[in-house]
Amino acid sequence: MADYEARRTMMVDTQIRPSDVTKFPIIDAMLSVPRERFVPDDLREAAYVGENIVLSEGRVLLEPRTFAKMLDALDIQPNESVLDIGCGLGYSAAVLAKLAGFVVAVEQDEQQAD
Repeated sequence: MADYEARRTMMVDTQIRPSDVTKFPIIDAMLSVPRERFVPDDLREAAYVGENIVLSEGRVLLEPRTFAKMLDALDIQPNESVLDIGCGLGYSAAVLAKLAGFVVAVEQDEQQAD
């Protein structure tokens, strides 16, 4: 059985922090949200690799570094509301929920929304 918590820590230590993402709320959010729960079952072993994960044709879960850099640039505050459009399987919404006061996640693909 995979040790996803250790993989999460390794992801942050080797992909996020070296990319100059040092804001504690982002680090904490990415350490606490189990990314493996937001990928297709057959791709769980790849949940923490430094690559985009294909969710469906034309749709990906962004690789951790890019996602963290986007969060860093946005500088989301606890009193802010966020609209997450095209949230896929919900990873981005789960991380955003750790940063913002309120998150609305929208997904048009019914299979991904389920």
